[in-house]
Amino acid sequence: MKPVSLAREDERAEASGGAAKVPAVERLRFEHLTRAYGARTIFSDVSGTLRDDVVVGLVGPNGAGKSSLVRILIGAVEPDAGTIVHSREMRVGYLSQAANADDGSSLRALLERAFERERSLHEQLRASEVEISAAADSGDAMREERALGRYAELRDAFERHGGLDSESRLRGMLAAFDFEEADLDRPLSAFSGGQRTRTSLARLLLEEPDALILDEPTNHLDLETVRRLEDILIEQHGATLVVSHDRSFLDRVADEIWDLDGGTLERYVVPRGRAYGAFLEARAERRALAVAEYERFRNEEERRKAVVAELRTHGSHNYAQVRSREKQLGKLERVAAPRTSQATISVKLKAARRATGGLALRARRISVAYAKPLFTDLSLDVQRGERLAIVGANGAGKSTLLDVLAMRRAPDRGDVTMMEGVRAACFSQDSADELPRDGTAVAAVEAAAPVTREQARALLGRLGLGGDAGDKSLDEFSGGERRRIMLACLMARAADLLFLDEPTNDLDIPSREALEAVLAGYGGAMIVISHDRYLLRRLGERVLRLHDGHADITDGGYEAFERNGAAGGFAGVPSAKSAAPARTATIATREREQRLDLGRDARALAACEREVAELDEERARLEREFADPFIYEDRARVAALEAALTAARAAVDDAFARWEALSAKMEA
Repeated sequence: MKPVSLAREDERAEASGGAAKVPAVERLRFEHLTRAYGARTIFSDVSGTLRDDVVVGLVGPNGAGKSSLVRILIGAVEPDAGTIVHSREMRVGYLSQAANADDGSSLRALLERAFERERSLHEQLRASEVEISAAADSGDAMREERALGRYAELRDAFERHGGLDSESRLRGMLAAFDFEEADLDRPLSAFSGGQRTRTSLARLLLEEPDALILDEPTNHLDLETVRRLEDILIEQHGATLVVSHDRSFLDRVADEIWDLDGGTLERYVVPRGRAYGAFLEARAERRALAVAEYERFRNEEERRKAVVAELRTHGSHNYAQVRSREKQLGKLERVAAPRTSQATISVKLKAARRATGGLALRARRISVAYAKPLFTDLSLDVQRGERLAIVGANGAGKSTLLDVLAMRRAPDRGDVTMMEGVRAACFSQDSADELPRDGTAVAAVEAAAPVTREQARALLGRLGLGGDAGDKSLDEFSGGERRRIMLACLMARAADLLFLDEPTNDLDIPSREALEAVLAGYGGAMIVISHDRYLLRRLGERVLRLHDGHADITDGGYEAFERNGAAGGFAGVPSAKSAAPARTATIATREREQRLDLGRDARALAACEREVAELDEERARLEREFADPFIYEDRARVAALEAALTAARAAVDDAFARWEALSAKMEA
């Protein structure tokens, strides 16, 4: 696409006679873009603008075309239709999902390449100084004036792009992405995949491009690094487009949300700090208006059709009037059917038994070390029905601790005890390794638990993998689909205690929200590792943080953990000495048990509300059917309906009585 100089918004406003707006340089504008693969159109007629000081969050379900749009914007592929214009000499910085810098060089060499522009400007400055001196020696005043002007421009550009403090910027970026001074001379091949992602981000941000396009930048980053990246993006002034499934990340950094779904792109201006939440509210309102408009159109269309039909039946002699009405019907402006939300996972994850209190798991003085200690003398009790979140930096030992607690590996020291009768199930970060290497989805569920083939198909169908999907080979499924198969396996086991390691990896936002709803309604105990702060806020009743070989526990949920973290302190984990088996319950323990009881009651109340709604809907359906006068010709059918309706009304009354009892308990 040919570069075009884009005017500022205030310049365009003044040119059109309007009032000047706050300056916002347009870095890139695309209009009416279309992209198709064969006969399938991914998106069509999409338009948007990237501006300075605006962070755009691009969201949408997997397969909607987000990566295709990004590849068009960076010039990697051409659109099938549409135009892209951008400012002259614009520099675009791009981070792909597969960013994994390793060209055989050191970290220092990689980061110093970010200052090529500054080095070029510095060389031009030196050359300009020579030119000024030569012009002065020649006595040519005009030449000297031009040389001085050029020098001033170069000096301004050099200082504007940080040429005077490039070394301090490099050191600052090292600290921001948790690298040590000694790491500068290490080869990139010595870093882990997550560390190499951080090196790519660091170099990209040091380059200070005019437009920054990041595709899933928080993948493989721990929570502390994600927060640092958020702070950097909030402070930077260029144009930024971020593709992300991390809702908390979008909440903090985004000024606009672009929703790519169903082949169309909708733009929402949102307040930074609660951007994604505000987007959900605005989208719901916009879709409600679209539904109302579509219903008005359908009602008017049906009315006009009825008029035409009436005229044809009873006034067919007046052909002119019939044709006139038909023309009016044909001229009615059509309204497209509103976009529907993606289907959610309509399933409940059941524990083997109701959580009634008591221990599910006990760990005493467990320790694991590799090159250095991951955790030492950690003692922990997990109650039935409790939700424990494990957080910490990458490499802190979270997955190792989960494996030890799940008794999938032994600790170096200490003991883990699963209470008698507790059934456990694990949802691994490496779902591909957990599933059999061959066979079908149905066979995988059958292998996970003693269920029939029909029950396995039913479980998969309720997770959106119905029909022929159950007979597909496991290697044909995407990462998100394989996670749904793993969830079906968990459901089949009906476990009392779940161990979940990054359950939302590879899931788009709608699938994450659906999975969270399933897990929130689960009545058993749960120990979860996640970088998804939305999930942690919803599920984490206690938070265990691993850091520097130590462990801290915060009661009161993930939001309390965030508040304590911001204040610089965390509640300590009980040591072996303070966690003696026969110890007397303290006030803190009683308070935690009360919170657990409250959480269990809240989940039971929510489940009861859903049950009342479902039963009431069934009762209403039966009453509508009973009101049909034609059924009375079939006495057997009438008798069956009477019995079903009586049972349905009794079930509604019973469920409502349980709801009232739980409500009264919650209010007490």
